[in-house]
Amino acid sequence: MKIQFCGADQTVTGSCHCLSVNGLHLLLDFGLYQGRRDEARQMNQWTPPNLAKADAVILSHGHLDHCGRLPMLARAGFSGPIYCTAATAAVAKVVLTDAAYIQEEDAQYLNRRSLAHDQAPIEPLYRAQDVPQVLKQFRTSSYGQKVDLGHDVSFTFYDAGHILGSAYVIVNWLENGQPRSLLFTADVGRYQTPIIRDPFPLPGPVDVFITESTYGTVQHGPIDQVGPQLLQEIKNAIARGGRVLVPAFAVGRTQTILWYVQKFMHEKLIPPIPVFVDSPMGVEVSHIHEQFPDYFDQQTSQLIGSKDLFGLAHVTFATSTQQSKAINGVSGPCVIIASSPTCEFGRILHHLKASLERPNDTVIFVGFTPPHTLGRRLQDGQNRVRIYDRYYDVKCHLQTIHGLSAHADGDELLRFLGPTLQPQSCGIVVHGEPDRAEGFAQRLVEAGVRQVQVPARESIFLVS
Repeated sequence: MKIQFCGADQTVTGSCHCLSVNGLHLLLDFGLYQGRRDEARQMNQWTPPNLAKADAVILSHGHLDHCGRLPMLARAGFSGPIYCTAATAAVAKVVLTDAAYIQEEDAQYLNRRSLAHDQAPIEPLYRAQDVPQVLKQFRTSSYGQKVDLGHDVSFTFYDAGHILGSAYVIVNWLENGQPRSLLFTADVGRYQTPIIRDPFPLPGPVDVFITESTYGTVQHGPIDQVGPQLLQEIKNAIARGGRVLVPAFAVGRTQTILWYVQKFMHEKLIPPIPVFVDSPMGVEVSHIHEQFPDYFDQQTSQLIGSKDLFGLAHVTFATSTQQSKAINGVSGPCVIIASSPTCEFGRILHHLKASLERPNDTVIFVGFTPPHTLGRRLQDGQNRVRIYDRYYDVKCHLQTIHGLSAHADGDELLRFLGPTLQPQSCGIVVHGEPDRAEGFAQRLVEAGVRQVQVPARESIFLVS
């Protein structure tokens, strides 16, 4: 087997790894790189060589940084299957369609600005019309179901506990008559989180594992402290008469925040206050959750019974531009969940414009924010930021609750990888900023893995 690393290498976004094994060429994910606009465009326009000749894509889950460049495959001539779980297929449809529209709008905006400079027009990476062809190539597989790819190669999905439908992948193949195995963790979730099940225990040791390291050197707060932290921030905002803004992924994080807020109201820990989901994609994904109750953990299944999972009947969903604008006219305490968590684009920008200079308002970040984004600058305490063509003084309250992350921390990753932390296993660390990837690699060595690498983008690893 040969592995070429084509994304999320010494960074957290743009997941893509190319496997060549027994004459097959497989892509593990094909995600969008997210960061500064110019850098992101350059990174996303690069594609692995012979892309159209790939035999299949194995898609771990529906987050944009794992599926976001799939429409480029069809445009490059790829016609093979894209394997994923049924829930991932439903989520990815929404995510890719939304991403296409955002890219078209972004290109139009940049082209309007560049007219005066006589620059060549910018084209989106793909358009909404490119998405349906890719969706036709999706092939769904259940957790634990072995998929035979031919050439003595197969793979199996297992529940990764990250978002609805997320999976880690074990690829099995024969080499010189001997069975070999590779684990691709993709994104591993935390244990004991709301709604979805814990990561399924690793069936056993593997020869090679490619692991994420988003929080490889970090220890999250206890999961049982997440609710109290979020509750206290909402209570504080209510006491001040202010709004709570939550920049959140439309997939996973939005639903988790809804779950907590509805729980607080149901238990009368906070008064009934307006709750808004200002993200068309967040609205659709919330309804997708209702279609897949079999993916829920036991606690959630017992809690909701036949009830509404997120209290959706009491939440205002803003799907149109007019509805989004109307939210900023609401006075008094409320919770607004809007995309995107990077604060680089999306409807959250308009709410930030209204709240950043209000001392009574609160902005709560609930997960990792990539470097060089507005979200990261706010998290890092920058007291004056630019949104569109104006600067704003940051006077609102800013908080980060890391425990809400959908990613396992370093200890939880080691717990998950436990069965394969052996001298004969080879570890490859991806999907982490350089310091965290290197730090987690060192932790793997200390845990007993003899060979560990942190690959650079476009590097190649030969499985011995």
